[in-house]
Amino acid sequence: EVDELAREAGQNMPEPSYFGVPLRRPSKLCRRREALLSPLQRWRQSYQPVLPKVLRGGFLIVEDHRKGCMTADPDLINRVFPSLCRTENLKALKIISVLEEQNVLEMLPALPVAGPSGYPDATSGTRAHAAVLQSLGDSPPVDESTPAGDAEMRRSSSPASASKKAMRIGIAILGKPGPGVNNVIHGMMDYLNLPERHTPGTVVCVAMGIGGLRAGHTFELDEKTFSPHRNQGGCDLIGQSEPSDLRTLGEDLSLCARTAIEQNLDGLVIWGGRNVHAWTSRLAEYFVEHQVPTRVLAVPASTQSDLPLVEQTLGYDTVCKHYASIVGNLTTQAASAGKLWCFIRIPGRSMSHIAAEVALQTHPHVVLMVSELEQQNMNITEVTQLICNVIETRAREDKNYGMVLIPDQFLASVREMRRLFEEIDEILQVVPEAEHALASNDFGTILGLLPPLSRALFQGFPERTKAQILQVIDERGSQKGKETLDLSTVETEIIFQSFVEAELTRRVVLGTYKGPFQAISYSLPYHGRAAMPTNFDCDLGYTIGYAAGIFVDASRTGLLVDVCHLKEDVEDWEVGGTPLSSLLTLQDVPLCGEKIHPKIGPKGRLRYDIGVDEGRCMPEPSQRTLVSPGPAQFEGPCAGQKTQTLRLPQLQRVRQMERTERLVSELKAKASAGCPPEVLQAIKQLLQGGTDLLRQL
Repeated sequence: EVDELAREAGQNMPEPSYFGVPLRRPSKLCRRREALLSPLQRWRQSYQPVLPKVLRGGFLIVEDHRKGCMTADPDLINRVFPSLCRTENLKALKIISVLEEQNVLEMLPALPVAGPSGYPDATSGTRAHAAVLQSLGDSPPVDESTPAGDAEMRRSSSPASASKKAMRIGIAILGKPGPGVNNVIHGMMDYLNLPERHTPGTVVCVAMGIGGLRAGHTFELDEKTFSPHRNQGGCDLIGQSEPSDLRTLGEDLSLCARTAIEQNLDGLVIWGGRNVHAWTSRLAEYFVEHQVPTRVLAVPASTQSDLPLVEQTLGYDTVCKHYASIVGNLTTQAASAGKLWCFIRIPGRSMSHIAAEVALQTHPHVVLMVSELEQQNMNITEVTQLICNVIETRAREDKNYGMVLIPDQFLASVREMRRLFEEIDEILQVVPEAEHALASNDFGTILGLLPPLSRALFQGFPERTKAQILQVIDERGSQKGKETLDLSTVETEIIFQSFVEAELTRRVVLGTYKGPFQAISYSLPYHGRAAMPTNFDCDLGYTIGYAAGIFVDASRTGLLVDVCHLKEDVEDWEVGGTPLSSLLTLQDVPLCGEKIHPKIGPKGRLRYDIGVDEGRCMPEPSQRTLVSPGPAQFEGPCAGQKTQTLRLPQLQRVRQMERTERLVSELKAKASAGCPPEVLQAIKQLLQGGTDLLRQL
């Protein structure tokens, strides 16, 4: 009787509302409930993301070399990734449409099919023509005795019709979360469950990012669990990596391989930005080297949109529109009060891509851009003077209000600040008493050991920002030897507000400034990462997830799923795969027995690319009228608006590329018209010098 009651109780128990992850710090992934969704969330569930037309009909995967590489030396790339090179996984790919009336034999790509280990084998040979014709239904089945021809990768209007195996593709969030992650999963699920597939596939969620990938904590996703997350923000479905785990990223490839083998994964999709995908490239090489039959694909997911060779990363559109809406509300409040200056800090690594887009949408009176700082070689005093000059100019016109936009990593690019960080780090390492004094916020020891100029600078900081800077340096070291020091927890807006107040007070004493000044500070560090994605990011994430399934099905690995022509309608987007090795910066050749650790540098030359320095995008700082763009729209005439940095013509780079191509064409024409040998030799030396210069970049 007791056993029967126990069985009845077990049958009537509700399903668990969370998924437990027993990591070093146990976590619970709470499950959303349909009944608890807001009306807007339920309405967004009904939105069906759009696929580019290239993925909706017959298509082929061909090689595409237009992107180029950040490292100009191909031999160095081949040495760092020998296994990917051997299996021909260092080639950029593009998906193109195929119509029935087209001559497929003329469109065959030079790509290998899978070898015995599951990866493309450059030495195995393939049956390209017959296989592609068979996929299009124009020829009988391929004869196994057919001799090897050009290598190929085939897909037809029924892309999964030849896949009899039930595919399993895992997904893990290794970087910081952002809008669009649920749409990537949505695209993967729809591809794996196409009606043409003999057996539906499965999306395997890796819980809590790199921690779950190391320990093997996964669960299979079903439609009921996923439904409340469709077109929604947040990553609570599968969780994200702990910051402490990301700092130790690198020495865990074998554990990740074990998880992939145990879960029988055909593919592993990694969500992340620059730092994560530098590691992803190593993971792909490790899997091929050790014959782990799991293809590794990367999602260009960075709210900063700073991945090189990528037009715009997933999540950037949503985050910029979200921040622009908040900044626009604050600008309206400042203009309504008529006597208020707002110092707003928004996320932004050194290149300030978010700041540029928000500035183009809201027209703040001062936006601190690292590109301008480096171009004019400005120090912290000159930056303060720049802000105060704008405030003073507007005060003469009785406009005692305005907006100052500050990326949270701006201080890390100021030379005095970099020197201050290095000096503090040296003191903390050498003097134990200074480190013990941090707990009590006693700055006397550190101030006494700083050089005079750095001491004067550090003394001018507000007390709480001093403690924040010391804590960051104590935990992570100085900027020396690193790309940048993470200052996202430092209230940079408070520092500049105090500097501006001190400078304006000095001007009041001197009689050069007579207007009032009242300021507030506002910080937007994490407001956008869980925002509900815009239609643009829904479509982009869905396309990336769908294309990732295609590349896994085609036995390709080590690729970043890349979508181009984003300024056009979704119908006309181009979809491809860029080798992760193409994004890497490899400068130092390692010594014998050492391994090189590649990195992905930020997308540079923002002002050069979009032509902001020509002054055509916004009026002069003191003459700007604040703009409030309002919240992101999901329906109506404004729902399809793209970011302005995406819509702006790439003025300088396009002009330079066109001129370079014209010069190369003229050179070819004249060299083939009986040019004297000595002239050809001189031209050859000049071209060789240009090639050597590119290799050193």
